[in-house]
Amino acid sequence: MKPIHYILYIWAAVCLASCDSGDIQDKVYQVDEKGYTVKMTACVSGLSEWEGTGFSLAVAGFTQDSKFALVQKAVPSTLDDGTSVSLVLSNISSEVRTVEVALTNSLRERIITLASVSMEDYSENTAHDTIRIDLGTIDVGRFGVLQTGLFDRACIQCHGGTGRSAAGLNLTKGNAYAALVDVPSTRLDGYMRVESGNAEGSLLHLVLNEGGENLLSHNHTEILSSQFKSNLEEVSSLIDSWIEHLVP
Repeated sequence: MKPIHYILYIWAAVCLASCDSGDIQDKVYQVDEKGYTVKMTACVSGLSEWEGTGFSLAVAGFTQDSKFALVQKAVPSTLDDGTSVSLVLSNISSEVRTVEVALTNSLRERIITLASVSMEDYSENTAHDTIRIDLGTIDVGRFGVLQTGLFDRACIQCHGGTGRSAAGLNLTKGNAYAALVDVPSTRLDGYMRVESGNAEGSLLHLVLNEGGENLLSHNHTEILSSQFKSNLEEVSSLIDSWIEHLVP
């Protein structure tokens, strides 16, 4: 099959501003092989939070029925905050159905997706030969990936700010952290929405695990299962890890 030719720009909801190109040198990581090509650009912060954890921010290609990347290229976790990075991934075969910017583990398993492109949406008849995913300025630390990959994707439809925030909980960017961490629940007495350092005692953990469907008026696990068909368990574990790393 001939390479597909196309171009796509994705401006993520977490985009804040352009990087200061005057002081920051663009870092390029490239694989020079045959196949489809994807280029991800971003101005990143928070990568150091994953150093030594076995998790990586990566551009990864997934087949239809697997949560393990067939091919991927990871961004080094040693990059300083504010670094402008361009990551080029080649050798993407026709077996790949989605190309994602995702947090993956050492087995190249998808943990949570920050941006995604369906390969089936493009044809050989378009004018360019590279998918371009531009994330702008993005926090990819522990909370940042939850904001982009969970709250922005699946939660703000109900918890989206003034006039449409269920339980008075605003999970939009810039508001979610303060609305969650060490804030008493308005629906379940005696619980914090998120209790620093105590995942199992946090309401956010409880409603996303076994038995949580009976705690509130809405079954949050069922709601999220429609968005995270193959990796809800991984997303739940990521939430727990973030909570456990919070300092009381």
